[in-house]
Amino acid sequence: MKMETKELRRKLINDFGKFLDDDSKLEILEGVFDAINYDEKESIVPDSHYNLVAEEREKYLSGEVKASSWEEAEQRLNAKYGF
Repeated sequence: MKMETKELRRKLINDFGKFLDDDSKLEILEGVFDAINYDEKESIVPDSHYNLVAEEREKYLSGEVKASSWEEAEQRLNAKYGF
């Protein structure tokens, strides 16, 4: 059952109060906030890399570029290197 917004807000305020009173949990709470804020930051991967992946994917989907299944690649490695 979905918790109503007001109930959720009260629960979170209560839970945060418990965390703030417990010094050992402050670092955990800080880590959670750091993770949330990190997601909002710009990616360290340049857009050019995402564009290249998208271009190569389109080539693969159109059949312009052939790819091997993992099983085929594994067989070639086994034949060549004896893995």
